[in-house]
Parts: sequence; C-alpha cells; structure tokens
Amino acid sequence: MAEKPEFDPSILQGFYAQDFEIDLSWMKKSTQHQFRWRCLENRWQSAHRRVRNSATLVKAFQNTTPTDVYVSTASWLNPIDLPRLRDQEAAYPILLDHLVVFDIDAPPFCIANMELARQSAVRLYEWMKDKEDYAFSHVTFSGSKGFHLFYQDLAREKFQIPDPKEREEKVRFERKKLLDLVTSAGHAVDTKITADTRRIIRLPGTVHGKTGWKCSIVDIDTMYKPFKKWYRLLDRHSNAVKIPRKSAKSKKYQRNTKEKEATLNPQIDSLSIEVSTHVAGTKNRSALVCWLPHNWGEPQLAVQRALDSIEMFGFGATAFWTDGVRTLMIVPRAIPREQLIKITRKLKLNTLHRELKERQHSWARITGMLSVEHEWEKELIPINVLGKEFNSVCTWPWSRSHLELSKRMGLSIECNEGELSGNEEPSIRIAQRS
Repeated sequence: MAEKPEFDPSILQGFYAQDFEIDLSWMKKSTQHQFRWRCLENRWQSAHRRVRNSATLVKAFQNTTPTDVYVSTASWLNPIDLPRLRDQEAAYPILLDHLVVFDIDAPPFCIANMELARQSAVRLYEWMKDKEDYAFSHVTFSGSKGFHLFYQDLAREKFQIPDPKEREEKVRFERKKLLDLVTSAGHAVDTKITADTRRIIRLPGTVHGKTGWKCSIVDIDTMYKPFKKWYRLLDRHSNAVKIPRKSAKSKKYQRNTKEKEATLNPQIDSLSIEVSTHVAGTKNRSALVCWLPHNWGEPQLAVQRALDSIEMFGFGATAFWTDGVRTLMIVPRAIPREQLIKITRKLKLNTLHRELKERQHSWARITGMLSVEHEWEKELIPINVLGKEFNSVCTWPWSRSHLELSKRMGLSIECNEGELSGNEEPSIRIAQRS
C-alpha cells in the first residue's frame, strides 16, 4: 500500500460511499447513540436521524465530507439534538447506559510511542480484570496517538434512578471514583474522557483526518504483541502517512560538525509555556517542579518511584502529568532554596539541582509544544494528585502560585491545613526551542 509523508483530508471527498461498511455491531443499540463528525471546512455536524446501521450513517453524511467521525459514549432515550450539560432550558435527557472508556495517548505519532501506549493499555487491561462491575468490550487503535479501552457497566442500579438528572449525576460520580482509582494506581489516562457522560469518542472503522489511518478494533491477544509486529496489518487510506520509527523531537543530537553549525545558526523549532520554580513574592523559596528523569521509566513506573520520595521527604499532595513519554511532577510547597538543593541532589534530579545552584531557580515546560507547522505535540495529560495523606506531616507552607498553576492545569489541590506563602500569580514565560 502506497504511503505518503503527509495526509490531506480533502482527498476524503466521496470516501464514505453508500457501499462503505462501518461495523456498528459492538454497540447494543446504535439508534440510542449520538453521531457527530468534523467536516472538511472544520465545522461540526450531528446526525439528525437515528443511526441504525452503516448505510444510514453514510446517508447522514449527505453533502458533507467527514474528516473525523465520533460517537457518544452514552446511550440516550433520544440522542437527537442532545442538549449540553449546562443547558437549563431544554428538557433533561434520559440516560440509558454509559460505556466506560479509557483513552491512552502517547504523542507524537510514531512506532516507539505507540509501543509505550500499547504497554500502558495492556497494564490497564490487566488491572481492570478483577473489577467485577465492569466487563471488557474491546480496544481500539485511535488512528493516531494511542488506544481506547471500552467496558460495559454491569452495575445497573444507577440507571434505574427515576429522576434523569440524579441518574446522570450518579453515573458521573461513580465514573469519577473509578477514574481516581485508575490514576492513583499510576495509569496515565486522559482524565477528561471517562467521567464525562456527554463525551464523544472516535468511531471504529472511520479514518483519522490527520493521519489517514483508520480507528480500528484490535484483538486483545494482538495487544500483547509488540506494536511493530502488527501495525502494518491495520487498515488505512491509500494516502495515509507513514508512521516514523521514532519521534524526531525525541532524538538525541549527536556531537558532530552539523550540530555545531546548527548551534551557530539556531532556528525556532517549537514554542511552549514554562513556569519558574521560584515562589513568587518570596526571597528564597522554591517549589519542586520538574520532569522526572528518563531513567525513572515510563509514566507509571516514574510515578511509583516518585511516591517513595513523597513519603521520604513528607512533601504532601503532589500533582502529576504526562506527555505520554515522560512525567511532570509539581510539589506546590514553598521550600527554602538551600534545602531544595539538598533534596534534588539526594533524588538525583541533576538538571534541577544544577539550575537551582547556578541560577537560583529553574524553568519547566507545562504545556505541549507548538511546532512551526502549528501542530501541538507532547500535550500534557493530568494523571492525579497523590500523597495527600502526608499533608499533616509536611512542615513547609503551600506555594500560592503553584497551587494556582496546578488548578489551571486541571488538578486542584485542597490546602485546608497549613499556611500559604507568596503571591497567587505564577511566574510563566513563552519559551522558544531550537
């Protein structure tokens, strides 16, 4: 099959013809799901009639050119014109069922990262085996950055609550509890997906508009094999991008003449937002903000190792994010700089240790990276706030600015006990990297 270096979604015009078959059999009743798609001109459209099968879905596309097709994770008595959660005027929709879906991403798109995502998916699948209220349905390759694990909810009591609002709130509450257990166990999943009953997920059998690879259901036995051994068997458009072996962004530069020339003539490669470890409004206090070392392992292993340091030094509540490869840790405490220098030496956080000694503070990336092609890469996914049980033994005050930072990044930290230090606004900058 011919593969192109880039995928142009405009070639999808007419791709979903009447004889195009999309398997919807994995859904109990497709007529109870909402179907939405992104059009070529980047606007969104929803199916205005119930979708019974592939033919009715393709007919719903009509004169549009879908570049990305999605389906709701929830089943509704009436999935047509489903109101938004904050809509107070429309009649409250009746939730009939809700799939438990875990989204595992490891951007950017390359074989090495897909292998990391595959390993994470298998670990989560093994972890979920003893959860009796959930039955595994299937796993899909998303067509780009990772995998989606689908489960059926066997505990049906909550779906029988008479009041539709209370019913949905109960489902969201239980999903949040499950999500907390998953992230506390160190599984790096997208925290915006699982607990959201109004969420849509990419529809298996449809093409990913940025890569040309199809979102495909993968046999669970295949998932236990290395990605490189079976990815060529996955369905894709004839013009699909070729998956690189490794991300160009993750390659280590070799010390050669070409590198020296590049140093003399640097070019902007990406933009990102960085935050300072310095606690704004104090003289010599810093929070522990750093990307955990590569040798700490992939995110799940890195978080487990970090938990040992939380207990060792009594950090208290600590927030974690991942870009799919490495792990960002923020300890929002106002720690005296000299004391933090000793801590980073003991933990062998060598880069942070050196910068605290030389510059008195350090900058850490807190967003994905916007490339010159205006594509976001290595976007951060919240993992969880861990170590809260050590809050009572921590002697350092909270850093107001880093608490606010964590909240803005999607992980709120309760600080009902202990004093607060510094100003609320974090010190951030836009960084250019070459």
